Amino acid sequence: MKLFHHKIKPFLRDNRHHFNNIFWSNLNLAITTLVALALSIVFIRMGSKELYGQYLFILSTFGLFSVMAVPGVRTVIFRAVSQGREGVYSKATNFSFMWSLLGIPLLLLAGLYFYFFKAKILGISLMSSAIFLPFIASLQNWIPFLKGRSFFKKLVAYCTIQSFVTFLAVISVILTKNIIIIIIIYLSVRSIFNIIYHFKSLKLLANKKDDDGWKKQSFALSIIDFSSLMFGQLDIILIGILLPIGQVAIYGLVMSFIGIFIKGIKSTLEAILPKLYSDDSFVIKSFYKYFLASFFIPLILYPLIKYPIILVYGNEYTEVIRLSKIYLFVIPFYFLFSISHYFLVKYKLNKQININKITSIIVVIALYVILIPIYGIIGGVIASMAYFLVQVILNIRSLNKYHCAFS
Repeated sequence: MKLFHHKIKPFLRDNRHHFNNIFWSNLNLAITTLVALALSIVFIRMGSKELYGQYLFILSTFGLFSVMAVPGVRTVIFRAVSQGREGVYSKATNFSFMWSLLGIPLLLLAGLYFYFFKAKILGISLMSSAIFLPFIASLQNWIPFLKGRSFFKKLVAYCTIQSFVTFLAVISVILTKNIIIIIIIYLSVRSIFNIIYHFKSLKLLANKKDDDGWKKQSFALSIIDFSSLMFGQLDIILIGILLPIGQVAIYGLVMSFIGIFIKGIKSTLEAILPKLYSDDSFVIKSFYKYFLASFFIPLILYPLIKYPIILVYGNEYTEVIRLSKIYLFVIPFYFLFSISHYFLVKYKLNKQININKITSIIVVIALYVILIPIYGIIGGVIASMAYFLVQVILNIRSLNKYHCAFS
């Protein structure tokens, strides 16, 4: 009882605000993840493995071109709004939208390439998706704005409505088994909600305070996002080009399933970001013990993970089980990668961010190009795990140098 009154109770009281944000942030994650999981089940059960593979391939290619929207503005908006400079939201979103227009002709060219040299259905789908690029890539900045204001309850409401309506819209046309129709419906619904939520967020602005150097940091942080895009999209694109399209579905299921736990870590950390960005008492060393503790997650899940996969997708997807057991061990390194990245953003270490991300991009592209043709899907899994390990080493090294310079 003494331990509770002197240690645990004060800790709970002092961090009550964080727990509230963590709850709503993870609730939002749970809802959107379950909807995404349900959508994958519908694709597999009502459509086919090939149809789901086409869906993932097109969205991955579409996502790769979203780098034209200078996606680093999202992190800048999150940081600036957390620090009370809300005028950055509208300026950065307009800036991102104008840049994203350059992605339309590039996506059209990519669609033409696939139409003439790969698969016509994929080419037409990519060309049809081009017009939606600005509305998907730039107008979803309402998400980091609401997080920066700690409006996590409102975020849950907005995301839940968008996810459920998108889900219903997609399953209403999935029996057509026409990927062109499915992609157009998916992107249309998400674009409409992004427009609505963007204008709702503009009405929530409490001030028009600016933030010096937000454009410069947006470009610097876009390298981070480009690295993430290469990590999260290039593997699927290469598998779709080099292997049967059905293999994309297998790989996508592995990434999505383990992604549930990765997104849980990200969601939890984002709930404390407003405090981390504004409170100098937070240091990277405080999180090392949580990194070590996070190794219990894959160890506990390793013998259990096969049961939900078989239940959801069936016995014919045993390959997903094998690969998921391997990829589970990326979880601790993702945690340390994320928290070290947030500290780099906090200290505005743009040069180090650039160097680290360029190095990571080179490493992950090399690994994808080498390993996927040789080993197939497992090559993509190994490369993905190596990406986080490289990031952890480089980020910790940069933070140690920064603290030594000011100690």
